[in-house]
Amino acid sequence: MSYQIKRRQFLGGSFATGLTLAALNACANQTQSTADGSPQAGADGKLVAATYQGIWEDAHRKILVPAFKKASGADVTLVPMFAVDQVARLKAAGSTNPPFDVAILDPGPLVNAPKDEILQAFPTEISKHYNDILPRYQKSSSSGDWGPIIGLQFVGIAYNPKKITTPPTSWADLWKPEYKGRVGITNMNSTLGTGWMVEVAKMYGGSESDLEPAFKAVKELLPSLAAVAPNLGALSTLFQQGEIDIAPHNLASIALLQSKGVDVDWVIPKEGSYAFGASMHVVKNPTAGKELATAYIDAALSTEVQSAMADEPYYIAPVNKNAPLKGILAEKIATSFDDYEKYIYQDWTVISQQRSEWIERFNKEVTV
Repeated sequence: MSYQIKRRQFLGGSFATGLTLAALNACANQTQSTADGSPQAGADGKLVAATYQGIWEDAHRKILVPAFKKASGADVTLVPMFAVDQVARLKAAGSTNPPFDVAILDPGPLVNAPKDEILQAFPTEISKHYNDILPRYQKSSSSGDWGPIIGLQFVGIAYNPKKITTPPTSWADLWKPEYKGRVGITNMNSTLGTGWMVEVAKMYGGSESDLEPAFKAVKELLPSLAAVAPNLGALSTLFQQGEIDIAPHNLASIALLQSKGVDVDWVIPKEGSYAFGASMHVVKNPTAGKELATAYIDAALSTEVQSAMADEPYYIAPVNKNAPLKGILAEKIATSFDDYEKYIYQDWTVISQQRSEWIERFNKEVTV
């Protein structure tokens, strides 16, 4: 029986970093619509920006949108949407009628996107804050200057400290027999899920281009799995409901659960934590105009917004060199930006070459 289908229906997607319940407000501020019911980019002077469900949407509504409106005087309509769906919508709409002005993407969907067709190069010459971004994160793609990374996620091991009193130290700990029936993972449709499979493969001699060792290892993990969730929000819900005790997860989502009183903690395994970024992009021919779309991304890069989004309860790691590292980020991740260099940055150009086949295989072989 497939957990994804038979036991509980969850939203699918690739980079939802917060609880799926937060998506209930997804369309709260949408006023202008196209024929299919989605907002029309740039309608009545509004900028339309995609965002992720969960903590990203909440942070953008409360922090980014007010900062942008204060700086530009323009209104914003946020459209919560998974990255893969953003790419699909932009492709379907064509370059002359984009459904939104600004996209937010993670590595997998960005690498596979037809960037020349749906995005335009980020106009660094009119960005006030581009030079404040750490050089590693100024470009989200090795194939061109399509847009900067605006925040980082770090993946480690989440666990229930009341059930697991000795903190785990390795990805291999998920295979311990005492955790049988209490392990959760995400599928490979998610960036986290694919990244985790890469790290498992590396433990047993594999790489970004060879996941065979990971598939073999996960087959041995099947008796221990309580759930294979489609995204991080679903995985967070399982921790909330007490249905799992240990899983690969990102720090920001776990910090949010802790703030809600959920018994959960987070550690970096000895193999290392892998990091990935969310990047923002001006779409091809934005209805609101290139300048306004760039100004929105610029607001996201500002020290003010980066600092606020790095604070409680969001803890989205900043990439602006002037933003402070504090709270749980300083405790768990870095006390200086030099510490960012010790994390693992996977090669998504290599991963993407076989990812579709791997996802299909994973969905057939890894069910609970």
